[in-house]
Amino acid sequence: MKKLFVLPLLIIIACGPSETEEVSEPEIVAEAEIYSLNEVGDREYEMNETVVGKAEFFQTGDVVTIEISLSGMTPNTSKAIHIHEGSVELPGRHWNAGKFVAACNDRSLGNVWARPFIGDVGNVIIDREGNGRFTLQTDLWKLNSGDESDLLDRPIIVHENAQDFVEECDPAHDHTHGHANPKIGGGKITLVSDVARNIQSFVKQEQMPDFLICK
Repeated sequence: MKKLFVLPLLIIIACGPSETEEVSEPEIVAEAEIYSLNEVGDREYEMNETVVGKAEFFQTGDVVTIEISLSGMTPNTSKAIHIHEGSVELPGRHWNAGKFVAACNDRSLGNVWARPFIGDVGNVIIDREGNGRFTLQTDLWKLNSGDESDLLDRPIIVHENAQDFVEECDPAHDHTHGHANPKIGGGKITLVSDVARNIQSFVKQEQMPDFLICK
């Protein structure tokens, strides 16, 4: 008589997460309406009423996210974006969070920053319709920290031409070229979140030594 072997039936049930993953809300929010600029004097600018973009800043923990949108730009181009010292009307040197040396080898979220200044944001690619979007995350910036890393009240500037940030970090790069990248847009970074404002102790520009790299 043959024996009948019965194998146990193993049922595997794939279970999903028991709870829906929550997306962290930003702790602090800031923004800058970007207006078209007209040059009215030697390194002096006037904002007109034409809005050409917006920059939004969100801080969660130690990370700041910037989201930039531009419109009305020359189609199929790229625009360099910098955060400057001074004001939109009288922009100074590129902001470098109080550092007197190049930020090229600084670490941003574990990766080499690869830009001469901490205020060197990047290049926005403009499409054939004249619009462009750009997003960046970094732990080199802060919102409402009240120190040199604070972005609030600083001008964000849109330049006519793109910039090769990596080349400018190369020690072999010739830094004797002129700085003739026109400023075509700008706005002041302002606090949106309903929190007490930490006042910064800005270092006066005339007290800051020259950097050893392109400005």
